[in-house]
Amino acid sequence: MFESSFVANACSWLQASVSNSHVTDDPLATLEYASAEEIEALLQAICEDMPRTEISTQRLRLLTQMISVRLRTLLAAAQHELALIAPSVIEACYVAAHSRDSRAAAHSLQLLSLQGDEESIATLADNLNALPLENWESVGLALSPLWNTGGEVLEFFFERLGEETWHPASLAVLLDLANYGIRSGKLRQHPWQQRARQLDKLLGSAVGQLRLLESDPRKFGDNVSTIQKSLQDSVALVVALCDALGQLKFMGARSGLIEALTLSHRRIQIEAASALARMGDDSGKRRLIELAGDVAARQRAVAYADELGFVDEIDEQLRLPHALAESELASWLAEPSQFGIAPARLELLDTRVQFWPSYEEPRCCYLFRYWYDFPGGELHNIGIVGPVCHAFQSDMTQFSYDDIYAAFAGWHAEHEEIFEVPSTLLNAAQRKEAELLGLRLREHGFEQVEFLALTFMLGEPALLCRASRGDTAHSAVVDQNQVVFFPTNEGPSSIPPELVLSIYRGRKMLESFNRHAE
Repeated sequence: MFESSFVANACSWLQASVSNSHVTDDPLATLEYASAEEIEALLQAICEDMPRTEISTQRLRLLTQMISVRLRTLLAAAQHELALIAPSVIEACYVAAHSRDSRAAAHSLQLLSLQGDEESIATLADNLNALPLENWESVGLALSPLWNTGGEVLEFFFERLGEETWHPASLAVLLDLANYGIRSGKLRQHPWQQRARQLDKLLGSAVGQLRLLESDPRKFGDNVSTIQKSLQDSVALVVALCDALGQLKFMGARSGLIEALTLSHRRIQIEAASALARMGDDSGKRRLIELAGDVAARQRAVAYADELGFVDEIDEQLRLPHALAESELASWLAEPSQFGIAPARLELLDTRVQFWPSYEEPRCCYLFRYWYDFPGGELHNIGIVGPVCHAFQSDMTQFSYDDIYAAFAGWHAEHEEIFEVPSTLLNAAQRKEAELLGLRLREHGFEQVEFLALTFMLGEPALLCRASRGDTAHSAVVDQNQVVFFPTNEGPSSIPPELVLSIYRGRKMLESFNRHAE
């Protein structure tokens, strides 16, 4: 009975935002309890509905993502190597989703990667060949579980895939996976061992395209997003090709790698230099040593120099832990998904060793202030490196160091007993709990309380809300023992409710974890 109602409700939910109908039960809430059989039935129903029914692409993406999360839990509990969901059912779902949304299709393929049995891996490889995904980000998502799998599975995957997979979006990720397999010792031979000459030819073409993109980006599109997409795709492929040719030590690629070394993109320079150094070419070694002086390139340059045995030739000051941490943040900020360029400067603000969520041992944490000089003015903020590398869009300079650490810890923490239920989805008991916590907030002088979510942390409920106190609007979290609140406004220093919740959670965790630490 649960299976049929669960499947029917999920299918109705997929159509709800399209038809503007109202579905009272959120299938995502019940999915965390679904069995493999129920998930398989749901996937079959979705496959049947997609060709003939208008569904919400956004909800399809979210549902396939949550199915992947649930399957990961089921596989861990099952502790066997057999498929829990028939690969043929997953394949049908992938084919149906492929034309709807690449992200949902990628999550479908990810189910095959997660299962890891021979039939699932064969189905995964066959579909990558027959119906490839259109962008490397989706391919990376689909194959992400394979980075944690054993050597036998990797070898079988590449054997099944064959040497004829040259789809650009797939190739960049497949080369990365193969390079990782060689570097980690999981693969005994590089899957493209016999195709080095073709890889070198492809490198020459890709480098030529990037050089043209650098000189005249307008030839690749009329808007920034299109040009940026072309750049990201080309960089991903060239980086993977340089690494692969270095791993293969194909001396015929030397001229192509030297050409890649002249491109302006620092990541490509690092990979080309390390590949040349791996072949014994001194020009690659010299360039890696030089790149260690570039803050955004330093961490990778030092890592490759260490791997290749000449790290001592790099200035010791550039190899200190805080210098490498500074580089990690600069590199992260320079990613296209962040600012796209490295900051103009960075300053170390604070360092401390402390216990951190998801880690058994204390972690060394670094806070850096970073600056960007834009035509419209200066932008500066604070980021963290250590247990996680991250920076918020919100202005963190207004907080104490303790609260900055708390914000990052609360944001970073992941646990099945740390979650929130939006106010619109509260059941009767949860609504009553929220009302009681709302009364506590009013006892502290707050008015116009707007419920946002009832949050839970290891069984303890707390209310996330907006409220006013006097003439000031606040974002607040209230539980049975305390109220955490910060003012909110329309300016850039406004503190969103999500950040207040992170600070609340982070304070509790860091205080608990480090209370008895020396």
